[in-house]
Amino acid sequence: MPNRDPSVTPITLRPARVSLEPTLTRDGALDGAWWPHSSDLHHELPVLVRFLEHRLGPILRVRLDTAAWYDVPAHLLVDGRFVRVSGFSATPNTIRVIRGSQDGFMLLVIPPHTAGPIASAAMSTAARTGNSLSANEILAPFDLLAHPSVSGMRMRRYQDSDREAVLALVDADRLPGQPSCTSHMLDQAMTGTSLPGPGPGPCDDIEHPRTDVLVNPYGHVAGAVSYATHRDRRAGQILWLHGHEMLDVVAALVRHALHRLGGGAPVHAFATALAPGLGLAGLPTGRRPVTRKVLENAGFVARDSWRYLRRTTPSDPRAPGCPMVEVVASTAPPGWWLKARDDDASAELVAQEPNDGLGVLWWFGAAAGHADEELERALLFQADALLREHAASETVLYAAGDPEPSWELFEAAGFAKIDHLVSFTRLYASAD
Repeated sequence: MPNRDPSVTPITLRPARVSLEPTLTRDGALDGAWWPHSSDLHHELPVLVRFLEHRLGPILRVRLDTAAWYDVPAHLLVDGRFVRVSGFSATPNTIRVIRGSQDGFMLLVIPPHTAGPIASAAMSTAARTGNSLSANEILAPFDLLAHPSVSGMRMRRYQDSDREAVLALVDADRLPGQPSCTSHMLDQAMTGTSLPGPGPGPCDDIEHPRTDVLVNPYGHVAGAVSYATHRDRRAGQILWLHGHEMLDVVAALVRHALHRLGGGAPVHAFATALAPGLGLAGLPTGRRPVTRKVLENAGFVARDSWRYLRRTTPSDPRAPGCPMVEVVASTAPPGWWLKARDDDASAELVAQEPNDGLGVLWWFGAAAGHADEELERALLFQADALLREHAASETVLYAAGDPEPSWELFEAAGFAKIDHLVSFTRLYASAD
């Protein structure tokens, strides 16, 4: 007979949130990560076991950090089969799933309450091939969620041993469509090597950047900032910073950079193409509202801006080439400079040669008040034809300023608005 008691609510099992290291060779410190929805093992563990069995085969035993869960049973019944459960207190914030003959896989366990962007970055780090960070080293910045004060933390110079932690910080702020920051990208950013692109913010006139990190009392990196002065000493630059969008951390990073740059001279922020993984001047203000607010409170005002759009499908195969568009080879970035002109209007864009299927466009469009829809459509069609010829399956488009007349054209071509990139300038020294 059906249970009609209205006080009984069926349990809905939510899907497992798991990221595994792609090769499953177990060469790194961890083999992946698990982000449970709650601390109730009776609900969470069966879903995890079912997910893993599709990839790893039958799971016979689970060992975990008992302090992280409300109730730890000796065993659980999963699809008619018992799975043994035991403590593994020597390795907190992890779970070890065992197939047989002690053949196990170690996963990072991310606290259920963790914010989505931070959890995603931690999962990406734990599942990265060759990752050498322990669970505690990856989760250390999460202490700031419960203890947001930077009391007891200190700034120091970046060291090579900080590399994985800083890469994780950068990845936490990564925009959709941007590749993960690599060690090579980070090295470029730290040495002041501008990434290829036609955007504003040349960095040939700045001194060698300095990169410092904010560390907690345990030595774990909570944030990083890179800054430099102009060779003529007339201005300073906050090149990039990352701190998981934690207010106190970001504020401490900005204060430190301003102090080291000194007072009196103007300071620019996010105005050079040195941000690791982004490759263009500008702070993604939609994804990073805390950093924007901290800069504004410190006296910075918005200066230049770009709109960031993304298309996740190949270009339209019907897009024709157009004789009214002039195509000139470009070396920085490697690709093409496209110019379209008629008697009354002109429009321009730069197309970067696709890398691993990703094409990049820098849209300058027509001058204000002189937009020509047919001309701009011809320009975008020609760029699409070039990307298609070079096997682009995804495209990122940077549009200078606020190209309102071009939005319909971009949307018709399959682009979606992702974020607004803004550079900032502080012309005076406010009270920091």
